[in-house]
Amino acid sequence: MACWLKRQVRAVELFAGAGGAALGLHAAGIEHLRCIEWDKDAAATLAAAGFPTVCGDVRDLSLYAGLDPDLIWSSFPCQCWSSASPDRLGPKDTERNGWPWTMDAIDAMSPRWFVAENVTGLTQHRGECAGGCVGPELCPRAYLDRVILAQLRERFPSVACRVLNSSSYGVPQHRRRLIIVAGKHAIDWPAPTHGKPTGQGDLFGRSLLPWVTIGQALGLDGGMVVQSGVCYSDPGTHGKESSAKLPSPTLPGSSGMYVGESLAGSRPHRLDQPSPTVSAVGECKGSGEGGNPQKMQRASDALFLATGRRRLTVHECAALQDFPPDHPWQGNQQSQYRQVGNAVPPTLARVVAEAVLVAASEPA
Repeated sequence: MACWLKRQVRAVELFAGAGGAALGLHAAGIEHLRCIEWDKDAAATLAAAGFPTVCGDVRDLSLYAGLDPDLIWSSFPCQCWSSASPDRLGPKDTERNGWPWTMDAIDAMSPRWFVAENVTGLTQHRGECAGGCVGPELCPRAYLDRVILAQLRERFPSVACRVLNSSSYGVPQHRRRLIIVAGKHAIDWPAPTHGKPTGQGDLFGRSLLPWVTIGQALGLDGGMVVQSGVCYSDPGTHGKESSAKLPSPTLPGSSGMYVGESLAGSRPHRLDQPSPTVSAVGECKGSGEGGNPQKMQRASDALFLATGRRRLTVHECAALQDFPPDHPWQGNQQSQYRQVGNAVPPTLARVVAEAVLVAASEPA
C-alpha cells in the first residue's frame, strides 16, 4: 500500500458548486483541503455544510499555494458543450470552457489522481461531422479525445472515461454524466446496484435492487403520475390562473393513477420510477431513462406534483438530486433552484470516489 494511503486521502475540489460532489467524497472517507467555487451563494451553501470553502476564481493559481492533494475533482463548466445550450461554442467559449483552467490546477498541484464530471454532450460528434469529424475546435467528441484525454495521458499512466447513470446507484433520478478518471492504475468502474424492478439483474447475473423512485424520494403514492415538459411564463402561477385551484382528474382504469392538467406538450412520469433529469437549464423537455441531454429541464419546473397544483420546492428537487433533507441551501429561491440543478448527486460522487480509493490501494 502506498504510504500516503496510510492517512486519510486529501482532495481539492474545483467548481465545487453547492456540495454534491463534496458530500460524496466525504462519505467515501476523503478529506477536503479546499473547495473552490465562484458563485457566492453556492460557496455560502458549501461553507454552511462545513466544507473548507474559498469563494474565488479557479484561474487564480495563488489559491493552490501550499496544497498537496492526493486527488483533484473538477466539475468544470459544461454549458459550452451541453446539448441543452442553443449556442454551445465549445473551446471558443473562453468564459465557459473550464477545461484549460482545470489543467492549470493539475499542473500547479500535481495530484496522484484526478476525477472530472461533465455532461454527456462531450461524448457526441456534432452534426457537421457526418462527412468526417470537423475537429476539436467545433466537435465535442474530438475535444474530449484529442484535447482532454490526450492532455491527461501526458500526465497520468492511466486515463479512462465512462458515462454513468445516477439511477443505477440508488439516486431517484435518471441523470447520465460523463466521468473521467486519471491516475496510477485503471479503476474498476462501479457496478450498478439498482435497476428496473422487472429485471433486477445485470449482465453477470448479479441481483440488483429496484430503482429508488420519485414517489419514495418525495413521500408520494407510487401509483400517481407527475408531468414534465411544459414551460410557464411565471413560476408561481404558471402563466395563468393558479393550478392550485384546479381539480386533478383520475385516469380511467383501476390503477388509481392521477395526472395534473392535460396540457399540450406535457409528458407523464410515473412516481414508481426515477425522476427525469433535474437541471438548471431553462428548457423544459423531459429526460428519462435514455438520458437524452437535449431534453433537459429546469429544477424549478422540471416536475410538478401529481395533482398538477404546484411546482416542486427546492427541497423536493434536492431530494431527487439525492441531497440530505437538512442541506443548508443559501441565497434566494432562484439561486437555490439553480444550485440544485447544477449539482452532482452525492451518491454518484461517492461510488466513483470509492472505486478510485480501491485502485489507489493497489501496489505500484
